[in-house]
Amino acid sequence: MFGGFEVTYGETAVIPRDARNSKVVQLFQYLLCRRGSMIPQGELIEVLLGEADCANPLAVLKNIVYRLRKLLGERGVPRECILHAKSSYSFSGEMPCRIDIEEYEEAVRQLKDGGQAAGDRLALCFRAMDLYREGFLPHSSGEPWVMGAFVRYEGMYCDLFRTAQPLVREQEAYDAFLARLKKATGLYPYEEDLSLMYIDCLYETKRVQEALEAYDAAANLMLDDLGLKPSQRMRALRSKITGGMQEVVPSVLEVRSKIAEAGASGALFCNLEVFTNIYRFVVRHMERSGQSVFLMLCTLSELDGTPLTSGGQTKKTVEQFLAAASASLRKSDVYTRYSPSQFVLMLMEIKQENCGIVADRLRYFFYRNSRMNRTRLTCKSISAADMDIMMEDSSAGKW
Repeated sequence: MFGGFEVTYGETAVIPRDARNSKVVQLFQYLLCRRGSMIPQGELIEVLLGEADCANPLAVLKNIVYRLRKLLGERGVPRECILHAKSSYSFSGEMPCRIDIEEYEEAVRQLKDGGQAAGDRLALCFRAMDLYREGFLPHSSGEPWVMGAFVRYEGMYCDLFRTAQPLVREQEAYDAFLARLKKATGLYPYEEDLSLMYIDCLYETKRVQEALEAYDAAANLMLDDLGLKPSQRMRALRSKITGGMQEVVPSVLEVRSKIAEAGASGALFCNLEVFTNIYRFVVRHMERSGQSVFLMLCTLSELDGTPLTSGGQTKKTVEQFLAAASASLRKSDVYTRYSPSQFVLMLMEIKQENCGIVADRLRYFFYRNSRMNRTRLTCKSISAADMDIMMEDSSAGKW
């Protein structure tokens, strides 16, 4: 029942995974979930027919039960496994069955009861994780009775990873945990705990670059879709990764080869943490070099000045801005995304009067590739050396 609905009897497919989600299938699903319990006709009518206008709902229910028994009989399953007594129906508890949700719940129950050795406890976590696939009856997720179970099983699934994490550290079973975390973050990309565990697991297996890439992907997703910046926990994890000690190297040449940027072109785009550190270094360097550096804040908004809402169109608008920045900024410049609809540019060795030229160039590249762009691009510049000198170029509209 996880990831879809499929029933086999021996080697015979009773309900294939791609079967149409009919009322017969829905009845079978509900009876299996309540296996061994006698379910009143009224409850089944409510589950199957809901508020549908039906002249004789009891006759409809009996017809659905008949069709289910007929389907089972044609596949060699004893028709008697569907029991009827005192205006109630049930799937026989005596019929030998293996049902994934039952095995899943049993594993979770054993974990709650405790008493297992650490190795057995971790193996039980992994078994339960492997039983879970893409949620409970996803093709019926709109049914009220399915929705509640869907959320409950999802919560159990996330808790399994929280239970397993200290056991994984103790037994250093990172590789096995990592494979399951990768699946989990694919299913629930907005679940911060899962993302943190996945990134940390990559770091513990010395896959530092992959950990940083996973962090950036998770942070960008939260910013693009939810408008949320990385939490304190996520920022702390990134600091841990970037501050981790590297292995001893024999020469400075090897250090240079490890940190060198291959095939560098265009301005440097980085996350906000890296941008902040670069900015602080540049300001320190300016005291001796006297070079002129300006910060430019670029804000995307609706034409009436209201903030952009998150969603697919905003994501496309952000992509258009990134393409414009890549085309118009110099290789020595640095830029980052500051908020869901704002970017900060660090323009190196530039004069105050040239900031307007950069803003015009940005707008040219931003608007030229979109005939229907209804977004306002506002640019404000300020000197990194003298915070009292500020320029604003708020031109907007289409080119």
